Amino acid sequence: MGSIKPVGVMSTCLLALSLAISTQVYGQSDNAQISGFVKDASGAVVPGVTVSAKSESHAFERSSVSNDQGYYVISSLPPGFYTVTAELTGFKKFQVTGKKLDPNINNTVDVALAVGEVSETVSVTASLASVQSDSSTVGKLVELKQIELLQLNGRNPLFLALTKAGISSGSTLGGNDFGLTTGGLNINGSRTQDNLITFDGAVAVRTRSNGTSIGVADLDSTQEVQILAANYQAEYGRSAGGQIRIVTKSGTPKFHGVAYEYLRNSALNANSWNRNQLDPSNATPCDQFPKVDHCRPSPFRYNQFGYNLNGPVVLPWLGYNKDHTKLFWLFGQEWVRRRAADTSVTTVPSLAMRSGDFSELLNPSNRFYKAVKTINDPSTGQPFPNNVIPQSQLSPNGLALLRAYPEPTPGFIGPGTANFTQTRPTLTNQRKDTVSIDWYPSNRHQIRWRAQIYNFVDVSAFRANTDRAPQIIDRPNQTTSVNWVWTISPTMTSELLLTGSRDQVYIAVDTRGGTYKRSLYGINYPYIFPDRKEIFDKIPTANFESVFTDLDGGPYPSQSTGPIYDAAYNITKIRGKHTLKAGFLFERAGQNDFDQINVAGVPGGTNNQNGRFEFRNTRPGSTTSGLDVANAAMGLFNSYAEIGVRSFTPYRGQMYEWFLQDGWKATERLRLEFGVRHSIIQPYYSLWRNMVVFDPGSYDPSIAVALDQATGFITGGDLKSRYNGLVFPGDGWPDSARGRIPIADSGQYDFMFRGFPKQYSEIHKDNFQPRVGFAYRLGEKSVIRGGAGRFFTRLGVSDSVFLGGNPPLQPMVSIANGQADNPGGGTNRPFTLNITTQDEVFKNPEAWAWNVTYEREIGFDTTVEVAYVGRRGLHGQRERNINQLAAGTLPPGSTINPDYLRPYKGFNTIRVTNNDANSMYNSFQLGATRRFTKGFSYALSYTLSKLMDDGSAQRDVVPNAYDVHNLWGPATYDRRHVVVLNAIYELPFFRNRSVFTGKLFGGWAVSALAQFQTGVPLTMATSADFAGVGPGSGSQFWIINGDPALPNGEKKFSNAASDGNFWIRTSKPGESCPKPNSPGCMFTEPPPGTFSTQNARGIVYGPGFQNHNVGIFKQFRLSETQSVWFRFEAFNWLNHPNWGTNASTTVDTNPRSGTFGKVSTKYTDRQLQFALRYAF
Repeated sequence: MGSIKPVGVMSTCLLALSLAISTQVYGQSDNAQISGFVKDASGAVVPGVTVSAKSESHAFERSSVSNDQGYYVISSLPPGFYTVTAELTGFKKFQVTGKKLDPNINNTVDVALAVGEVSETVSVTASLASVQSDSSTVGKLVELKQIELLQLNGRNPLFLALTKAGISSGSTLGGNDFGLTTGGLNINGSRTQDNLITFDGAVAVRTRSNGTSIGVADLDSTQEVQILAANYQAEYGRSAGGQIRIVTKSGTPKFHGVAYEYLRNSALNANSWNRNQLDPSNATPCDQFPKVDHCRPSPFRYNQFGYNLNGPVVLPWLGYNKDHTKLFWLFGQEWVRRRAADTSVTTVPSLAMRSGDFSELLNPSNRFYKAVKTINDPSTGQPFPNNVIPQSQLSPNGLALLRAYPEPTPGFIGPGTANFTQTRPTLTNQRKDTVSIDWYPSNRHQIRWRAQIYNFVDVSAFRANTDRAPQIIDRPNQTTSVNWVWTISPTMTSELLLTGSRDQVYIAVDTRGGTYKRSLYGINYPYIFPDRKEIFDKIPTANFESVFTDLDGGPYPSQSTGPIYDAAYNITKIRGKHTLKAGFLFERAGQNDFDQINVAGVPGGTNNQNGRFEFRNTRPGSTTSGLDVANAAMGLFNSYAEIGVRSFTPYRGQMYEWFLQDGWKATERLRLEFGVRHSIIQPYYSLWRNMVVFDPGSYDPSIAVALDQATGFITGGDLKSRYNGLVFPGDGWPDSARGRIPIADSGQYDFMFRGFPKQYSEIHKDNFQPRVGFAYRLGEKSVIRGGAGRFFTRLGVSDSVFLGGNPPLQPMVSIANGQADNPGGGTNRPFTLNITTQDEVFKNPEAWAWNVTYEREIGFDTTVEVAYVGRRGLHGQRERNINQLAAGTLPPGSTINPDYLRPYKGFNTIRVTNNDANSMYNSFQLGATRRFTKGFSYALSYTLSKLMDDGSAQRDVVPNAYDVHNLWGPATYDRRHVVVLNAIYELPFFRNRSVFTGKLFGGWAVSALAQFQTGVPLTMATSADFAGVGPGSGSQFWIINGDPALPNGEKKFSNAASDGNFWIRTSKPGESCPKPNSPGCMFTEPPPGTFSTQNARGIVYGPGFQNHNVGIFKQFRLSETQSVWFRFEAFNWLNHPNWGTNASTTVDTNPRSGTFGKVSTKYTDRQLQFALRYAF
């Protein structure tokens, strides 16, 4: 796995009790607030009334006194059901029972006092259908009954957020998502990385690019899921998107427990559409021969089991808590055992191609391109006779790369161009431990401790669709939080929150089959950096422009650890009709990174320490055969990149935030909210100062290295010339670097310290975030709310730009237009350097968001919301190659090496992360909700939205580094229509009968969930270098010659590459496109030496998806306190096949592919699940 191990293992208990830890709770730690006016029968306000809120599940109680305006506030209450009472001599006691307090939302209970004795009580049962009239936040709640009874494949409560308006994802609610994930959620136009997930206030998003969750919440231990979707108050920070705040259950005064198991296996599943097509002889229809192997679901076993216990802490020898009112505990454990078989269906080079014979491509109906492909002699430009490359021009290592692919499956003709299929076993084990302690030493103090310990092990079947270098993942994760709420007085409350989170990742190559060895296939080219390979004998990566899947050795083994420690404190003061709140947050976070290689290959770079080749049809600056796979056979690569000794970097960074806010109950109907948050976010630095950045201002052209025009090798220059423009941030090596960083001991690179701050990029101290909002109650049953504000995201450590992985710390070279048998050229001449770097300004991603919402109770215990929500995103991450050549610099056939012509001599690609992408989101949102009452609940959410941007992801590399004006278009996750419906119904028949008929026929419940989404935008761009700018830039757009969108009635599924069924137009109306780039084609290449200037992003949309889930539940009561539940759930119960590979990959967008413009695969199959639960 690597020789560097993290120092120490986090003890959850110690973290919980230590003041050195914390997380982003931003003041409220998921507590609730209740407020209202007290009046008498005449409508006059009544001061001096004692108003109390008592938890209905615990003995905890907190009180306030109405002020001169008759207004009261009780803050920092744990969410749950409460009984609210109001008492004053001369009036009857007023009482509201069953008042549900939601986390992070202000709740209203107005008191109406009647003249009489205090011993008399006026009692009211609270309605669950009340409108949100005391907060402007766009908040969504997933309540306990939905958590318990809605179908959730994998039992990850995070995905319940998809049931709410304004939230979408590429994941279906029927997908088996039980592991580490952020859900791919886009909340009101935000990127996934802009969202924040918390477990009881503890940050649950890893620091590595905010890329996935830290652990997974235990569904049986989850009380509620609160989504702050937009315009939340100033006390919440760190996020420019939405916040998903998962709240863990508390222990109860009586002992309760549950034990359960959920199980599925392939005998209960429907076969996948892909497997139904996998008849090697193509002569065995599954409807006639259902027992044929491919006509049955692939092997699958899934067991999810666990238990949950809770109750009072009993200390009989001390006599403490003998009335079960002070101290409570909860402990839960859950395991997953998943055994499955994954099937790969992909395209690999034919056996003939592996010997240099491409004669099959002379057939215009060949399965790979559906057009004649002529292989030319690179030296003459003339076709090879019969498309066969002479032995003398073949490359031993090029052919070995092709032989390293698994061989085509004999007789198999799969969908599209696929000629290979294989099924291999996979294994996943998961364990969750959840601990909850609640202590109420008095009604003035409340102390909570929460901890989650998570372990995940996964053994994959494939990497890049082949079995050559599958991986083993081990991820132990932990989160913990301590929260202390102190009611100083009836009008003042303080709150302290300390949290800690740790994400650990260990990834190894599965070496058991030996298929990872490059020597097995005859690959023996000399490494450029032969020393200290983590696995010396491992296959490289080979990437092709056309139809063939990658041969991918991958970036592993590797490991990383990401600690996050936070401390938050706030204080609340009630003054008249104002609820004043102030607080601060300190966060220290980082990444101990021994994984500074891109997981996915980037242009001109590598995802593999053992090297990465790129083969393209054209080779600007050099000669070509005209086809990528033939170039590979001759060893003619476009680029080859390799990494030397791996670097370990301990990144750290601090964040300081404070806020002030005021909730002013201006009138009985109107609440106004004002606030400001200020964030000072330090970009990450290295504790050992082992980071390298390229600073354009430090580059001195007068000392630039000399280069060979034909090869791009460096022929002259000293060490300072070699590292011209590269700097170490900081003022020198700290003592901690000695003995850890070899070059820190030698001192030969100390000239690279140039006085820059240790984090290099600016610390922006002007990140003030004003927040305003209002809630105006139009009547007892309707309210209008609105708000606007500014929000910032704290970025994670990039997993695309590795400042600790740059030379001379972790050397990497990228060579253009070389030969695979000796990529380094067989000399000791130095190469140009490949650099990833960070912009010196590096602004934090931010958003301005605004909304107007109308909410009304319409009867039937139902509330309806109609909202407009808008968002303007600024400073989104994207990348550009600042060492790109100007368009047309490398004309076809040029023999000049691109590196010779680059602006910054001595460097290949210099890929910089620029936070300069923008977005705009506008939406209409509709929601109807009936909370669970009288045995029934339902919800409907609909979103109509439009999301435009000029960069959708941090790894988006702009095609033209000098002109980005034509990148504005639909975001890659723009989903115009999203509808989700769900319902839960407890059947009323025989519900309360204790006789046999009641036990047999009573206790039934059903639930259903349906999800519909339209497709995402498609862009026709490929990695071919039409513009002649050299390797290392983003995919370049093809020219669009008309409207490619087909009318809905003409969009068809393709059953074969040769049929006429397309999703988009590939030819102009009335014309034909016999081969790519023909005059009649809808898409053609830009003229050589140019970029397309059209706005070509997202010009047409792919197919959408739908998902339908149902559940049936039966409760068998064994006694008053014990019961057994039987559950049956069906995911995608209609077995509806959605078009594409997944929700984001649907249509073939490569104009050179034989299946261009087609949808030729389907996904999602029905899965059935049974469960048995015992509860007491």
